[in-house]
Amino acid sequence: MTQITNIYADFKKIEELVARGLWVAVKYARGSCVSFTPKKILEYAEFNDTIPVVLTLVKHVLKQLSDEGYLQVDNSRSIVRYQLCNKSKLWDLIKQSSGPEDVLKFLEEVTQ
Repeated sequence: MTQITNIYADFKKIEELVARGLWVAVKYARGSCVSFTPKKILEYAEFNDTIPVVLTLVKHVLKQLSDEGYLQVDNSRSIVRYQLCNKSKLWDLIKQSSGPEDVLKFLEEVTQ
């Protein structure tokens, strides 16, 4: 569980939350795609305090992943949702990983 105090001051903690959230979403997926919002990623990562700055930073990481082609963006609704499907390299990485640490390494490479 991540401390709230100054979480937005350390971008690595944000990446850890996103990595854990994505890992949980995909690891327990029962279909071939998962759809989520930045807030849902934080819930999957067991970070239940919705701080606007943290949501913005999570959205930034998800946008970078979508810019690289690992996620699809669905902005046809009033809220932007992201979609990760089994054809993505990120999906395969998560399904084959033993924990969120592997996803974090991948995120660090993509966001650098």
